[in-house]
Amino acid sequence: MNKTEILAVYLLLMGGNAIALTEEEAKAQVIAQEKAWSDAVIHHDIAKVASLLADDFIGTDGRGFVTDKAAELKEAEPPAPDSTAPRLVREDLSDFTARIYADTAILNLANTAHFSSKGKETTIKYRRTTVWVHDSSGWRCVSFHASRVVEPPTD
Repeated sequence: MNKTEILAVYLLLMGGNAIALTEEEAKAQVIAQEKAWSDAVIHHDIAKVASLLADDFIGTDGRGFVTDKAAELKEAEPPAPDSTAPRLVREDLSDFTARIYADTAILNLANTAHFSSKGKETTIKYRRTTVWVHDSSGWRCVSFHASRVVEPPTD
């Protein structure tokens, strides 16, 4: 086999990715993408949100609403100036656990979401699971699920 044939076989086996990521690099990239998604939603960066979500994205948010990519993009739009709906103003992401399976990553984390409405701030805690797939254009989120954390009653 000549060098060109060896390179062609290598690229075929790598799925077009000439440089394989280490597991730690992949974990760091997925966590960075998760943080970028949160930041893009808060700052109404529709183009960034679109670049992070796969076209066939499906999510279930903390309210139990099932969404697709179009719904997520709509949700990330800036609110109308006269809107009284709660506005997401900050998300504190923590407690990351990333697992890598070839070109797929599963990310579990905690999210403390801060909303503002009529001058009052509300905080809601969620646990999130996102599934990311890596292809030639990078990591894209294909699935999302959030569950609201219910605090036990205090006696």
